[in-house]
Amino acid sequence: MKDAPVISCLMVALPAASRLERLKRSVADYARQTWANRELVIVLNGGEPACAAAIRAHVATLRRDDIRVVEPAGDLPLGALRNISRAEAAGDLICQWDDDDLYHPERLARQAQALLGVAAEAVCLEQVMQFFPAEGALYCDNFRGGREGCFPGSILAWRAAPITYPEAGEFARLGEDTAIVLEMRERGGLKTLGDQPHLYVYVSHGANSWDEAHHRAVPHWHAQSAALVRRREAQLREGLAPFAFGPGPITVHGRNEPAFTLVEATGA
Repeated sequence: MKDAPVISCLMVALPAASRLERLKRSVADYARQTWANRELVIVLNGGEPACAAAIRAHVATLRRDDIRVVEPAGDLPLGALRNISRAEAAGDLICQWDDDDLYHPERLARQAQALLGVAAEAVCLEQVMQFFPAEGALYCDNFRGGREGCFPGSILAWRAAPITYPEAGEFARLGEDTAIVLEMRERGGLKTLGDQPHLYVYVSHGANSWDEAHHRAVPHWHAQSAALVRRREAQLREGLAPFAFGPGPITVHGRNEPAFTLVEATGA
């Protein structure tokens, strides 16, 4: 691992008190990654000055020289902020690291190993878990058959890849990662990694950038059937073991019905 490429994890965050605990959890997931050569670049823009100060203070308490905060001026669209984070990266590889999702400790290692040694610009996950905290519901979403062929938010790419996020137009504020993935797929630069949904938990908490209708549509179109989820129960339980989803109950659902209970309800 000493001579392995450095991975720059790139987080773009809106400083808001309602989002602070999720950001801290995302930073904690970065800190427990098994890939040793890494850094986390946190780009803050807009939002609440008091919360931005709280984020800086939290990072300072961690006493890590591999985590730094960047605060560009102005009210910038998400695409522009992604480009700033990429410009700030010092690593050989860059990895999108959203501030409100959950990550398995081996996420960086598994994706980097899938990319190294192949002729590709980037690797994305074909499957991810989707979590609705208010309901304690998990889904296994498969994007392989979609136009992107993967979950765009899971991108890990060579920093030298010709990636420029849109800073104007319909994809500048939402769907900026989708635009990049589609470009890479068109030119044959995208590799996908299948059958490891536990590496990334997409959290639908109700205050995401995409609206509630979008998040509800994802499992409707992409969730695996309950029968398939049940066949994969042992694999999913093992993969999800590092996550603390809450006191329960937590249920893993198929597209059509609940499949199995991951965490039982606790008594009063």
